[in-house]
Amino acid sequence: MPWTLTAPITVGDLDANGPYTQVKIVHQNHDSVNGKITLFLEYGKTAQDAWVPGIPVKSKELVVSIEGADYVSLVTGSEPEVNEKTYDAVKRGLYEYLADKSIIGAGVLT
Repeated sequence: MPWTLTAPITVGDLDANGPYTQVKIVHQNHDSVNGKITLFLEYGKTAQDAWVPGIPVKSKELVVSIEGADYVSLVTGSEPEVNEKTYDAVKRGLYEYLADKSIIGAGVLT
């Protein structure tokens, strides 16, 4: 479930798979004891229904920690929309948090 960016990330001739049109949370660690979520991000695109990862984009944060007041707000304020599965609501909330904090660019969940 990637986030499709409004403005793709261009990498020039560095990667033939560019530009990157999406960002994806490829791994997340939720430490509920210490109140911390760590996200690992990857830029790339979907081609023929398969995720095609790009090379790591040095100008972008690829590991993000959410803790403190942001953690509390995220885990207590996230609710599924009508007919939305809880897993999808969690992913949506994480992507929206990242976009709101300008960690990733504007876009939509796809």
